[in-house]
Amino acid sequence: MSSGGAAGRRPGQKRPAPTRSTRSRAAEPTRRPKREDVEEVGRQTTLTARAAILVLAVASVMVAVALPLKIWLGQRSDIAGVSAQIKKVQAHIAQLDAQHKRWNDPGYIEQQARQRLHYVMPGQKSYIVLGKGHRVHAAAARHEAAPATGPWYSQFWQSVETAGTPTPSK
Repeated sequence: MSSGGAAGRRPGQKRPAPTRSTRSRAAEPTRRPKREDVEEVGRQTTLTARAAILVLAVASVMVAVALPLKIWLGQRSDIAGVSAQIKKVQAHIAQLDAQHKRWNDPGYIEQQARQRLHYVMPGQKSYIVLGKGHRVHAAAARHEAAPATGPWYSQFWQSVETAGTPTPSK
């Protein structure tokens, strides 16, 4: 008889029991599971493997979408901030344009020269009343309520007038 393999056996003859020297040490002979057990384990493994693949795919999509979504939301907030800033600057530009148009009017320039610089037209006389009186108290009250405006020498004179007026006793 030959030393091993199915080629040396006749049909229907059983395989000889392996001896200790020919048997593999790595794999011990085991009992074959029933067909129902194999199908049930296969289904559980298949569903678990499918679930794991699905979870992995969903997680990959979430990671792939998360960073661009964060960047997009940040850019939207930046755009909203810049739009608000643009509106504010446009309002300021409109205010400066209106002021520029006023300064192009010769009547407004004359009015400002009389108010701020105390200029008068040739032949006119200018009087500045100093001292106690109804107008002085009204001017002092106005200076206390509103901050000093105009050129530096006008502000200086307003501070002198305010310092020179006595405060009304209550």
